[in-house]
Amino acid sequence: MPARRIALVALAVIILLLGGGIGAGVSQGGWQAAPKLALDLEGGTQVILQAQSRDGSAIDAAAMEQARQIMSQRVNAMGVAETEITVQGGTNIVVDVPGQLDQATSEAIRQTAAMSFRPVLGVVAPEGSGDPMPSDGGGSDAGGGSDAGGAEDTGEESSAPPVDPSEQKFEGLIGSDPALGPPPAVAEGELPYPAWSSEWITPEMQAEVMTADCVDPAAQQERTAQAAADEPTVACAPDGSAKYLLGPEVVAGAAIQDASVASDVTPTGQPTGFYVVNLRFDDSAAQPFASMTQALYNGEGASPAFGIVLDGLVISAPQVQEPSPGGEASISGNFTQEQASQLADQLRFGALPLEFEVASEQQISATLGADQLQMGLIAGLIGLVLVVLYAFAQYRLLAIVTTASLALMGLLTYGTLTVLSNLPEIGYRLSLAGVVGLIVAIAFTADSFIVYFERVRDEIRDGRGILAAVDHGWDRAKRTILASDAVNLLAAVVLYVLSTGGVRGFAFVLGLTTILDLLVVFLFTHPILQTLVRTRFFGKGHPLSGLDPATMGRNVPAYAGRGRVRSVAERGGGEERRRGRRRGAASAEPAREPLAVRRAREAREAREAEERQDGAGSADITDSPDSTDSTEGADTAGGTDTPSSPDETKEQDR
Repeated sequence: MPARRIALVALAVIILLLGGGIGAGVSQGGWQAAPKLALDLEGGTQVILQAQSRDGSAIDAAAMEQARQIMSQRVNAMGVAETEITVQGGTNIVVDVPGQLDQATSEAIRQTAAMSFRPVLGVVAPEGSGDPMPSDGGGSDAGGGSDAGGAEDTGEESSAPPVDPSEQKFEGLIGSDPALGPPPAVAEGELPYPAWSSEWITPEMQAEVMTADCVDPAAQQERTAQAAADEPTVACAPDGSAKYLLGPEVVAGAAIQDASVASDVTPTGQPTGFYVVNLRFDDSAAQPFASMTQALYNGEGASPAFGIVLDGLVISAPQVQEPSPGGEASISGNFTQEQASQLADQLRFGALPLEFEVASEQQISATLGADQLQMGLIAGLIGLVLVVLYAFAQYRLLAIVTTASLALMGLLTYGTLTVLSNLPEIGYRLSLAGVVGLIVAIAFTADSFIVYFERVRDEIRDGRGILAAVDHGWDRAKRTILASDAVNLLAAVVLYVLSTGGVRGFAFVLGLTTILDLLVVFLFTHPILQTLVRTRFFGKGHPLSGLDPATMGRNVPAYAGRGRVRSVAERGGGEERRRGRRRGAASAEPAREPLAVRRAREAREAREAEERQDGAGSADITDSPDSTDSTEGADTAGGTDTPSSPDETKEQDR
């Protein structure tokens, strides 16, 4: 099968998959047959959150801004839903969500989500589960920090089913003597012993561990979230597979500056195929975290692990493989990229510096409404019509390729945005800024076709046949198209990364349509033009085809072959050339003879003239005695060509 047919079949498959996916989603319920609209076009839900500090201190603007940024990153995980989150009144955060507020978004904006790093004093595991603190899961030192990998970070979900508390046993806890008295008195803000010390394991805490219910982690979650930072607590794993006795908080989650994902490598630098999560703390938390990892590494703690607690649940409990003197660490444990990214997001966006309560929740109307959307679509339609009219004026019936490509571009864009809108992981919403991006896309999509067509026409002007001109023109045009779209895509990516809100929606649409433009040009525009030029109408260069060499001023060589040279009219362009063709060979200028041929002809003509002259003289002498008079009469009448002087003889020879 020719390559052009393969490209067209591949494009047809893509369209069928898009249409079939949308149709199946709509028929089974839950999907819409059109892209969902953003807040400025549809309206939505407004939630007002009132901030409260955990210690009762005053709330400053920096903490509110930090809370707003974290909440925005949580809600707009893909950055295209265009949820608006603003700070109002000093202590209120207003969240405007497009459409109806779904459960995931509601939990994301209502969740207090305090995060803390606490040493693990012990683990309660299900009966018969073996060692509660497995030692596997170590990794390489990334960034010079501690290597933490362990109990809950094997990169695999626990297969152990939730177990009733009565069937669990108490393991891994190194308790203090029950006869010991209460902890010694210390100054305010100080701990009686290090947070990782086994002295915290009192009979009361052991009893609390045994009575905690982790079959339903939510039952223990709120209790753990409200625990004081300077006291031990009990927390559950998210899946209820383990209960942790944790020491006091060493580092708050708000101290995390960054959490990123990187490939895991062996000590020799070879990739293992797994991923690690790199952590970096701010200066205030670097020393406490370093002290904890040093103590756990040296065996001074009740266990070698620390727990990362998010919203009352232990999301990770890695073991320390190396101290972290610089406030940096890496968590490894045979993570897949998806698992590592999820943990990094939890670490980076999990901690809010404040607590929030929902003050109000209400429906809001569209800020721009359907009228603005309608005007934007009309503007896009006008631009599309103008582009099509220009294409027909410039390229005649070749413009049907442009029109079909633009229609196909619109179909693919509509289908792709519809799918992205209905996928809960992305939740795209089309805003007015996105509509502007669609209108702009018409311009650079048409630009790709113009570049291609002009390259083909240049090849025809240079004397190539139409079929060959299409292939050679494509080889030249595709490099220009790729370079142009690469610049557009780069601009869209930079704009997307550095912007927020509506500008980010514009950048998303711009980047998406750039990719679809390449798809249409490579899988439709070029293959369909290759197919059309194999027809008589386009392949023979009909004047209305847009590929007529005569109308493009084709450069025709002067030499026509077989000793014939084309006339000026034949070498000219437009109507003059067509008139020259109709006149044919009769109107053609005589060919310029080679020098040798011209000299040979002149010599032959000179000999023939001499022979005629000699023959004429002999006839005058023999035929009549009055030959002299006859000759003079002939000269007078012009019947002979006898020269009267040497100069006249030279002139005749010439």
